[in-house]
Amino acid sequence: MTDDLRRQPSAGRTALLKLAVVAVIAGAALVSACSQPSDSQQPGAQEQQQAAGEQARKEADEKAWADAEKTGTVAAYTAYLQNFGAGAHVSEASQRIVALNEQARKAADEKAWADAEKAGTAAAYTAYIQNFGGGAHAAQARQRVTELSRKEADEKAWADAEKAGTAAAFTAYTQNFSSGAHVAEARQRLAALDEQARKDADEKAWADAEKAGTAAAFTGYVQKFGSGAHVAEARQRLAALNTQGRKEVPSIDIQKTCQAAAGAMVSLMGGTTTEQDVNACLDSEQKARDQIVKDRATYSAADKRQCMRTDVYLPSYVEWLTCLEMERDVRKMERPEQFGAGPWTLPKVRPAINTAGR
Repeated sequence: MTDDLRRQPSAGRTALLKLAVVAVIAGAALVSACSQPSDSQQPGAQEQQQAAGEQARKEADEKAWADAEKTGTVAAYTAYLQNFGAGAHVSEASQRIVALNEQARKAADEKAWADAEKAGTAAAYTAYIQNFGGGAHAAQARQRVTELSRKEADEKAWADAEKAGTAAAFTAYTQNFSSGAHVAEARQRLAALDEQARKDADEKAWADAEKAGTAAAFTGYVQKFGSGAHVAEARQRLAALNTQGRKEVPSIDIQKTCQAAAGAMVSLMGGTTTEQDVNACLDSEQKARDQIVKDRATYSAADKRQCMRTDVYLPSYVEWLTCLEMERDVRKMERPEQFGAGPWTLPKVRPAINTAGR
Protein backbone atom coordinates (compact mmCIF):
# COMPACT_ATOMS: atom_id res chain seq x y z
CA MET A 1 0.00 0.00 0.00
CA THR A 2 2.87 2.28 0.76
CA ASP A 3 4.09 1.70 -2.67
CA ASP A 4 0.67 2.63 -4.02
CA LEU A 5 0.66 5.88 -2.14
CA ARG A 6 4.02 6.68 -3.31
CA ARG A 7 2.78 6.09 -6.77
CA GLN A 8 -0.25 8.49 -6.40
CA PRO A 9 0.13 12.13 -7.26
CA SER A 10 1.22 14.62 -4.60
CA ALA A 11 -2.14 16.44 -4.53
CA GLY A 12 -3.92 13.35 -3.34
CA ARG A 13 -1.45 12.88 -0.55
CA THR A 14 -1.93 16.45 0.58
CA ALA A 15 -5.67 16.01 0.87
CA LEU A 16 -5.25 12.86 2.84
CA LEU A 17 -2.94 14.56 5.33
CA LYS A 18 -5.42 17.35 5.91
CA LEU A 19 -8.10 14.83 6.58
CA ALA A 20 -5.90 13.14 9.18
CA VAL A 21 -5.15 16.40 10.99
CA VAL A 22 -8.85 17.20 11.22
CA ALA A 23 -9.51 13.81 12.62
CA VAL A 24 -6.87 14.27 15.29
CA ILE A 25 -8.23 17.68 16.30
CA ALA A 26 -11.73 16.29 16.49
CA GLY A 27 -10.60 13.40 18.67
CA ALA A 28 -8.75 15.74 21.02
CA ALA A 29 -11.80 17.88 21.35
CA LEU A 30 -13.91 14.87 22.06
CA VAL A 31 -11.48 13.69 24.71
CA SER A 32 -11.39 17.14 26.30
CA ALA A 33 -15.16 17.30 26.34
CA CYS A 34 -15.37 13.95 28.06
CA SER A 35 -12.72 14.77 30.72
CA GLN A 36 -14.27 18.08 31.96
CA PRO A 37 -17.87 18.01 33.37
CA SER A 38 -20.35 20.40 32.16
CA ASP A 39 -21.83 23.24 34.24
CA SER A 40 -24.99 21.19 34.75
CA GLN A 41 -23.03 18.28 36.23
CA GLN A 42 -20.75 20.24 38.89
CA PRO A 43 -23.35 21.07 41.72
CA GLY A 44 -24.40 17.43 42.14
CA ALA A 45 -20.87 16.35 42.86
CA GLN A 46 -20.50 18.97 45.64
CA GLU A 47 -23.68 17.77 47.34
CA GLN A 48 -22.36 14.26 47.21
CA GLN A 49 -19.12 15.37 48.84
CA GLN A 50 -21.02 17.28 51.55
CA ALA A 51 -23.26 14.32 52.21
CA ALA A 52 -20.24 12.07 52.49
CA GLY A 53 -18.60 14.47 54.99
CA GLU A 54 -21.76 14.76 57.05
CA GLN A 55 -22.07 11.02 57.15
CA ALA A 56 -18.47 10.67 58.31
CA ARG A 57 -19.05 13.28 61.06
CA LYS A 58 -22.17 11.48 62.27
CA GLU A 59 -20.34 8.22 62.35
CA ALA A 60 -17.47 9.80 64.33
CA ASP A 61 -20.03 11.38 66.74
CA GLU A 62 -21.78 8.06 67.33
CA LYS A 63 -18.50 6.25 67.82
CA ALA A 64 -17.26 8.86 70.30
CA TRP A 65 -20.58 8.65 72.18
CA ALA A 66 -20.45 4.84 72.23
CA ASP A 67 -16.90 5.01 73.62
CA ALA A 68 -17.95 7.56 76.26
CA GLU A 69 -20.91 5.39 77.35
CA LYS A 70 -18.70 2.32 77.46
CA THR A 71 -16.21 4.10 79.72
CA GLY A 72 -18.97 5.74 81.75
CA THR A 73 -16.77 8.28 83.51
CA VAL A 74 -16.96 12.03 83.96
CA ALA A 75 -13.70 12.39 82.06
CA ALA A 76 -15.07 10.39 79.08
CA TYR A 77 -18.25 12.43 78.85
CA THR A 78 -16.27 15.66 79.25
CA ALA A 79 -13.96 14.62 76.38
CA TYR A 80 -17.00 13.92 74.22
CA LEU A 81 -18.36 17.42 74.88
CA GLN A 82 -15.00 18.98 74.09
CA ASN A 83 -14.70 17.10 70.77
CA PHE A 84 -18.36 17.23 69.73
CA GLY A 85 -19.73 20.46 71.14
CA ALA A 86 -22.64 20.31 68.69
CA GLY A 87 -23.00 16.54 68.64
CA ALA A 88 -26.23 14.59 68.87
CA HIS A 89 -25.61 13.57 72.47
CA VAL A 90 -24.40 16.84 74.04
CA SER A 91 -27.45 17.22 76.30
CA GLU A 92 -27.32 13.62 77.45
CA ALA A 93 -23.57 13.85 78.09
CA SER A 94 -24.14 16.91 80.30
CA GLN A 95 -26.84 15.05 82.23
CA ARG A 96 -24.58 12.07 82.67
CA ILE A 97 -21.81 14.31 84.06
CA VAL A 98 -24.22 15.90 86.56
CA ALA A 99 -25.52 12.50 87.63
CA LEU A 100 -22.02 11.06 88.04
CA ASN A 101 -20.88 14.07 90.08
CA GLU A 102 -23.93 13.75 92.32
CA GLN A 103 -23.31 10.04 92.71
CA ALA A 104 -19.67 10.67 93.57
CA ARG A 105 -20.69 13.29 96.13
CA LYS A 106 -23.17 10.89 97.73
CA ALA A 107 -20.61 8.10 97.76
CA ALA A 108 -18.06 10.40 99.41
CA ASP A 109 -20.72 11.51 101.89
CA GLU A 110 -21.57 7.91 102.81
CA LYS A 111 -17.92 6.94 103.12
CA ALA A 112 -17.15 9.91 105.34
CA TRP A 113 -20.17 9.06 107.51
CA ALA A 114 -19.12 5.41 107.73
CA ASP A 115 -15.62 6.50 108.78
CA ALA A 116 -17.06 8.84 111.42
CA GLU A 117 -19.33 6.08 112.75
CA LYS A 118 -16.41 3.67 112.87
CA ALA A 119 -14.27 6.16 114.83
CA GLY A 120 -17.21 7.09 117.06
CA THR A 121 -15.55 10.22 118.46
CA ALA A 122 -16.70 13.81 118.70
CA ALA A 123 -13.68 14.84 116.61
CA ALA A 124 -14.64 12.42 113.80
CA TYR A 125 -18.24 13.66 113.67
CA THR A 126 -17.04 17.25 113.76
CA ALA A 127 -14.76 16.57 110.76
CA TYR A 128 -17.72 15.08 108.88
CA ILE A 129 -19.79 18.20 109.53
CA GLN A 130 -16.95 20.42 108.33
CA ASN A 131 -16.58 18.49 105.07
CA PHE A 132 -20.28 17.71 104.47
CA GLY A 133 -22.20 20.48 106.17
CA GLY A 134 -25.20 19.78 103.92
CA GLY A 135 -24.72 16.03 103.78
CA ALA A 136 -27.35 13.39 104.39
CA HIS A 137 -26.13 12.77 107.95
CA ALA A 138 -25.27 16.32 109.05
CA ALA A 139 -28.12 16.58 111.57
CA GLN A 140 -27.32 13.17 113.02
CA ALA A 141 -23.62 14.07 113.21
CA ARG A 142 -24.41 17.24 115.17
CA GLN A 143 -26.56 15.22 117.57
CA ARG A 144 -23.75 12.72 118.03
CA VAL A 145 -21.27 15.53 118.74
CA THR A 146 -23.59 16.92 121.41
CA GLU A 147 -24.12 13.49 122.95
CA LEU A 148 -20.45 12.58 122.88
CA SER A 149 -19.36 15.93 124.29
CA ARG A 150 -21.83 15.44 127.12
CA LYS A 151 -20.66 11.85 127.57
CA GLU A 152 -17.00 12.85 127.65
CA ALA A 153 -17.77 15.54 130.21
CA ASP A 154 -19.80 12.98 132.20
CA GLU A 155 -16.93 10.48 132.22
CA LYS A 156 -14.41 13.12 133.21
CA ALA A 157 -16.61 14.38 136.05
CA TRP A 158 -17.12 10.81 137.27
CA ALA A 159 -13.38 10.09 137.13
CA ASP A 160 -12.73 13.25 139.15
CA ALA A 161 -15.41 12.27 141.69
CA GLU A 162 -13.96 8.78 142.07
CA LYS A 163 -10.47 10.22 142.44
CA ALA A 164 -11.63 12.57 145.20
CA GLY A 165 -13.77 9.86 146.81
CA THR A 166 -15.62 12.31 149.05
CA ALA A 167 -19.30 12.85 149.67
CA ALA A 168 -18.97 16.41 148.38
CA ALA A 169 -17.46 15.17 145.09
CA PHE A 170 -20.18 12.56 144.50
CA THR A 171 -22.89 15.06 145.43
CA ALA A 172 -21.48 17.58 142.93
CA TYR A 173 -21.50 14.88 140.23
CA THR A 174 -25.17 14.04 140.80
CA GLN A 175 -26.07 17.73 140.75
CA ASN A 176 -24.22 18.46 137.50
CA PHE A 177 -25.10 15.19 135.73
CA SER A 178 -28.51 14.25 137.07
CA SER A 179 -29.06 11.90 134.11
CA GLY A 180 -25.43 10.81 133.76
CA ALA A 181 -24.22 7.26 133.29
CA HIS A 182 -22.97 6.96 136.88
CA VAL A 183 -25.76 8.62 138.86
CA ALA A 184 -26.95 5.38 140.45
CA GLU A 185 -23.42 4.43 141.45
CA ALA A 186 -22.77 7.93 142.78
CA ARG A 187 -25.85 7.65 145.01
CA GLN A 188 -24.66 4.26 146.24
CA ARG A 189 -21.25 5.72 147.03
CA LEU A 190 -22.90 8.60 148.87
CA ALA A 191 -25.03 6.21 150.92
CA ALA A 192 -21.96 4.12 151.75
CA LEU A 193 -19.96 7.20 152.72
CA ASP A 194 -22.82 8.50 154.86
CA GLU A 195 -23.09 5.16 156.59
CA GLN A 196 -19.35 5.05 157.15
CA ALA A 197 -19.35 8.61 158.46
CA ARG A 198 -22.22 7.74 160.81
CA LYS A 199 -20.34 4.69 162.06
CA ASP A 200 -17.17 6.70 162.56
CA ALA A 201 -19.08 9.38 164.45
CA ASP A 202 -20.78 6.68 166.50
CA GLU A 203 -17.47 5.08 167.45
CA LYS A 204 -15.88 8.43 168.26
CA ALA A 205 -18.82 9.49 170.41
CA TRP A 206 -18.72 6.17 172.24
CA ALA A 207 -14.96 6.46 172.78
CA ASP A 208 -15.47 9.96 174.18
CA ALA A 209 -18.29 8.75 176.44
CA GLU A 210 -16.16 5.89 177.74
CA LYS A 211 -13.24 8.24 178.30
CA ALA A 212 -15.44 10.65 180.27
CA GLY A 213 -17.16 7.78 182.10
CA THR A 214 -19.93 10.01 183.37
CA ALA A 215 -23.70 9.71 183.31
CA ALA A 216 -23.91 12.93 181.29
CA ALA A 217 -21.52 11.54 178.67
CA PHE A 218 -23.45 8.28 178.29
CA THR A 219 -26.74 10.15 178.24
CA GLY A 220 -25.43 12.45 175.50
CA TYR A 221 -24.33 9.44 173.46
CA VAL A 222 -27.75 7.81 173.72
CA GLN A 223 -29.51 11.03 172.75
CA LYS A 224 -27.31 11.59 169.71
CA PHE A 225 -27.06 7.98 168.56
CA GLY A 226 -30.37 6.43 169.52
CA SER A 227 -29.71 3.49 167.19
CA GLY A 228 -25.95 3.42 167.57
CA ALA A 229 -23.86 0.31 168.00
CA HIS A 230 -23.27 0.97 171.72
CA VAL A 231 -26.66 2.22 172.88
CA ALA A 232 -27.43 -0.87 174.92
CA GLU A 233 -24.07 -0.73 176.64
CA ALA A 234 -24.46 3.01 177.26
CA ARG A 235 -27.80 2.40 178.99
CA GLN A 236 -26.21 -0.29 181.12
CA ARG A 237 -23.42 2.08 182.09
CA LEU A 238 -25.97 4.75 182.93
CA ALA A 239 -27.96 2.39 185.11
CA ALA A 240 -24.82 1.26 186.90
CA LEU A 241 -23.66 4.83 187.47
CA ASN A 242 -27.07 5.90 188.73
CA THR A 243 -27.22 2.95 191.13
CA GLN A 244 -23.73 3.53 192.37
CA GLY A 245 -24.23 7.27 192.51
CA ARG A 246 -27.32 6.92 194.59
CA LYS A 247 -25.35 4.80 197.00
CA GLU A 248 -22.30 7.02 197.27
CA VAL A 249 -23.54 10.48 196.33
CA PRO A 250 -26.57 11.81 198.17
CA SER A 251 -29.38 13.17 196.06
CA ILE A 252 -30.10 16.88 195.88
CA ASP A 253 -33.20 18.61 194.57
CA ILE A 254 -31.17 20.67 192.05
CA GLN A 255 -34.37 22.15 190.61
CA LYS A 256 -35.11 23.82 193.95
CA THR A 257 -31.47 24.87 194.39
CA CYS A 258 -31.27 26.43 190.92
CA GLN A 259 -34.58 28.25 191.27
CA ALA A 260 -33.47 29.74 194.60
CA ALA A 261 -30.06 30.67 193.20
CA ALA A 262 -31.66 32.45 190.24
CA GLY A 263 -33.96 34.35 192.59
CA ALA A 264 -31.01 35.41 194.74
CA MET A 265 -29.20 36.74 191.65
CA VAL A 266 -32.29 38.73 190.69
CA SER A 267 -32.49 40.28 194.15
CA LEU A 268 -28.80 41.24 193.97
CA MET A 269 -28.45 42.26 190.32
CA GLY A 270 -31.99 43.13 189.36
CA GLY A 271 -33.81 42.05 186.22
CA THR A 272 -35.84 38.90 185.84
CA THR A 273 -35.19 35.19 186.07
CA THR A 274 -35.14 33.43 182.73
CA GLU A 275 -35.54 29.78 181.90
CA GLN A 276 -32.12 29.90 180.28
CA ASP A 277 -30.51 30.87 183.59
CA VAL A 278 -32.21 28.00 185.41
CA ASN A 279 -31.25 25.51 182.67
CA ALA A 280 -27.61 26.65 182.81
CA CYS A 281 -27.63 26.07 186.54
CA LEU A 282 -29.20 22.62 186.16
CA ASP A 283 -26.60 21.65 183.56
CA SER A 284 -23.75 22.75 185.83
CA GLU A 285 -25.21 20.83 188.80
CA GLN A 286 -25.63 17.65 186.74
CA LYS A 287 -22.07 17.85 185.40
CA ALA A 288 -20.72 18.42 188.87
CA ARG A 289 -22.59 15.37 190.17
CA ASP A 290 -21.24 13.27 187.26
CA GLN A 291 -17.71 14.43 188.07
CA ILE A 292 -18.14 13.52 191.73
CA VAL A 293 -19.37 10.06 190.72
CA LYS A 294 -16.50 9.61 188.30
CA ASP A 295 -13.76 10.76 190.73
CA ARG A 296 -15.32 9.39 193.91
CA ALA A 297 -12.49 6.90 194.34
CA THR A 298 -9.99 9.77 194.61
CA TYR A 299 -11.77 11.39 197.54
CA SER A 300 -11.22 10.24 201.11
CA ALA A 301 -14.11 9.14 203.27
CA ALA A 302 -13.46 12.04 205.66
CA ASP A 303 -13.63 14.56 202.80
CA LYS A 304 -16.87 13.03 201.53
CA ARG A 305 -18.45 13.30 204.98
CA GLN A 306 -17.24 16.86 205.36
CA CYS A 307 -18.18 18.14 201.88
CA MET A 308 -21.28 16.18 200.83
CA ARG A 309 -23.81 17.44 203.39
CA THR A 310 -27.50 17.56 202.60
CA ASP A 311 -28.46 19.30 205.87
CA VAL A 312 -27.14 22.72 204.82
CA TYR A 313 -29.18 25.45 203.17
CA LEU A 314 -29.62 24.77 199.43
CA PRO A 315 -27.03 22.03 199.01
CA SER A 316 -25.23 22.08 195.65
CA TYR A 317 -23.22 19.52 193.70
CA VAL A 318 -21.06 22.32 192.39
CA GLU A 319 -20.16 23.35 195.94
CA TRP A 320 -19.56 19.74 196.93
CA LEU A 321 -17.23 19.21 193.95
CA THR A 322 -15.29 22.37 194.77
CA CYS A 323 -14.92 21.27 198.40
CA LEU A 324 -13.84 17.75 197.49
CA GLU A 325 -11.26 18.87 194.93
CA MET A 326 -9.76 21.47 197.29
CA GLU A 327 -9.44 18.95 200.14
CA ARG A 328 -7.94 16.37 197.79
CA ASP A 329 -5.41 18.85 196.38
CA VAL A 330 -4.41 19.97 199.86
CA ARG A 331 -3.81 16.38 200.91
CA LYS A 332 -1.63 15.89 197.84
CA MET A 333 0.48 18.88 198.78
CA GLU A 334 0.91 17.48 202.31
CA ARG A 335 2.42 14.22 201.04
CA PRO A 336 6.15 14.11 201.94
CA GLU A 337 6.88 11.66 199.16
CA GLN A 338 5.84 14.22 196.59
CA PHE A 339 7.46 17.37 197.95
CA GLY A 340 9.86 16.01 200.58
CA ALA A 341 9.75 16.40 204.32
CA GLY A 342 10.77 20.06 204.27
CA PRO A 343 11.55 22.67 205.12
CA TRP A 344 10.83 24.15 201.68
CA THR A 345 12.66 27.08 200.12
CA LEU A 346 10.86 29.35 197.71
CA PRO A 347 12.63 29.87 194.35
CA LYS A 348 14.62 33.02 193.90
CA VAL A 349 13.20 35.62 191.53
CA ARG A 350 14.80 38.51 189.73
CA PRO A 351 14.90 41.85 191.56
CA ALA A 352 12.96 43.43 188.75
CA ILE A 353 9.99 41.21 189.55
CA ASN A 354 10.20 41.96 193.29
CA THR A 355 10.28 45.67 192.66
CA ALA A 356 7.61 45.63 189.99
CA GLY A 357 4.77 47.93 190.73
CA ARG A 358 6.64 49.90 193.44
